[in-house]
Amino acid sequence: MSSSSSSSDVATASSNEDNDEDEEEEEEWEIVEFEELDESDFINSEWKVGTNWYNKPNEIDTTWVRLIIDPESEKNVAIWGDNSKGFWKIDAAAQFFQISKETFGGWGGKKLWAGPIDDYYYLQGTVRGWNPIRPASVTGQLQMIRLGVDREEAGVAPWFEDEDENNENDETKETEALPESKEDKL
Repeated sequence: MSSSSSSSDVATASSNEDNDEDEEEEEEWEIVEFEELDESDFINSEWKVGTNWYNKPNEIDTTWVRLIIDPESEKNVAIWGDNSKGFWKIDAAAQFFQISKETFGGWGGKKLWAGPIDDYYYLQGTVRGWNPIRPASVTGQLQMIRLGVDREEAGVAPWFEDEDENNENDETKETEALPESKEDKL
């Protein structure tokens, strides 16, 4: 092709090559859309929250949280399944969420569920906590599932997808690492 060929000529040539390759082997393309989520995507949403506390590694505490805007104060309020309250915040520029849970008078301390926003339907991150006699520290991990949505549309939670991909990669590595048998050499 000469350097003066048009982009449509290149596209046509490329398209013809693609048609030939498609006949031999079909390629799958996955379209990944990334949209930035903001506060409006979380207003009046409910989430099932699973927390794995570091001091209870074999247990998962499950509750729910509702993210609303208080009509009187116009503040973002989190209402927890045990009737606790807190506040929530979305940093749209950083795609990061925070949901707090406070105790009466603050004497029981404060906990903060936080993490990156990677998905509209699922969130995961860490839990930090502190109280008047204990400094802030990471106390657990969390996973959240948005409630009140079509499960088919939501798809599989990312933490299950990652596990499946890792298992496939591990199996491939194990197969590649197997020594050749005498029969394979024949």
